[in-house]
Amino acid sequence: MIGTDKIEKVKKVWDEYINSDQVVLDTKGNELPNIDELRIEAIESLKEIIQQFQKGDLSLGEFKTSIDSFNKRNNLWGFTAIKGQFFFNQLTKNLDDAGIEKVKEMLKETISEPKDIKNALTKIEKLEKYCQNLYLKAKDKRLVPNPKSVGYFLSYFWQVADNEKWPIYYTASIQALEEIGLWKENPIQKDNYEQFYTLNEEIKTILSDYSKKKISNWDVEHSFWHLRGNPNKKTENKKIKPSKVKGQEKKKEEEKNLIVSASFDLSDYIIPKVSKLVELGNSTDKSATQKGYEFEKIVAEVFEQLDFEVETLGQGTGRNPDAIIKFREENTAFLVDAKAYNSGYSLGTDDRAIREYINHYSPKLQKSGYKKIGFIIVSNEFKTNFDNFINEITWNTDIKRFILLTSEALLYLLAFKTKNKLNLTTIIESIIGFGNPVTAKNIIDEFDDV
Repeated sequence: MIGTDKIEKVKKVWDEYINSDQVVLDTKGNELPNIDELRIEAIESLKEIIQQFQKGDLSLGEFKTSIDSFNKRNNLWGFTAIKGQFFFNQLTKNLDDAGIEKVKEMLKETISEPKDIKNALTKIEKLEKYCQNLYLKAKDKRLVPNPKSVGYFLSYFWQVADNEKWPIYYTASIQALEEIGLWKENPIQKDNYEQFYTLNEEIKTILSDYSKKKISNWDVEHSFWHLRGNPNKKTENKKIKPSKVKGQEKKKEEEKNLIVSASFDLSDYIIPKVSKLVELGNSTDKSATQKGYEFEKIVAEVFEQLDFEVETLGQGTGRNPDAIIKFREENTAFLVDAKAYNSGYSLGTDDRAIREYINHYSPKLQKSGYKKIGFIIVSNEFKTNFDNFINEITWNTDIKRFILLTSEALLYLLAFKTKNKLNLTTIIESIIGFGNPVTAKNIIDEFDDV
């Protein structure tokens, strides 16, 4: 039972949410004033996908891809993040035919709506034990599904089945409960979900009596997320004066001044030496040569910390890219150009140099056994549209992926690599899967907890 002092804190959380005009943000930091309506509409489509899988009309791989595609278009529950789709990917990776069949049958059973809370805990226990067994045996634990993701993963599917019955086990909700002294962490997911479910039911009752209306799981979720702040909330960096910015320029400036933040402080997971990368790219107190040299060095160091084998070239070595980064295990390599432009990088006349880099180094890399070769440009910001150039390069050269990567996105990749123990395969898969440019928003949305 929730004590009297904690009941008052729960009421205060609700009052603060109501007084905020009940603003809800999605996991990309965008306001969703009608999120509940959007979810109800989305649930109908999700139910169809799940039913197709349960009936055998979708294979395990097709089901995973369908869920991924839907949530990328309708990211209303944060499933695209680390405990959702990332966990799903790890759960289904590197399976033989027998493994695929085993996981398929286990998912059919566990994602289906539980009969009651006791049955829900049995489902969590089954999937958790499977993941725990893989986790304990794995030499590299980054390659297997994390058992701590099971509660969120399953409760997402249960809420699709009945949103009035099943609350989703969000990390942000747990953090909020912890903040008001209502949470005690257990080592087992089954026990944690039971505690969470019980607290959630009590809170709904408290708030229903207090507000004189029926309170839903989503009402509680929204109010407690408001207490903690959405993990990827947007905040204004500075005011924009409409009289000085018009049309598309105004829209671009407004977008630029919306900052998406992760659920942690970036500086907690990267060393001070590399943390100044964005600041260095924006600096105006150094010569272009000195600034460019320092920027290239830090970019190369970040890639090295991501576990790439790094060969630095850069300034003073003639017409070369700044670095070549390699991952021998998967015969993958990227040519890297770092652009320290404080006003944003535009292609200009560099297209000729880029072609020269590709034509010179691609044959050498192929001769050394690298079958997948890409090109990465790192800069604080990209000013022009590179689509036509990128399409032409990937069509007419041996470059398979051409990636525009913001400096901030690169730093967040490193932070998540450290925080979530990401392996290099996962990191590469993420950056080649995004559209251009790859921003911090993309990385946070992919890997942050919810």
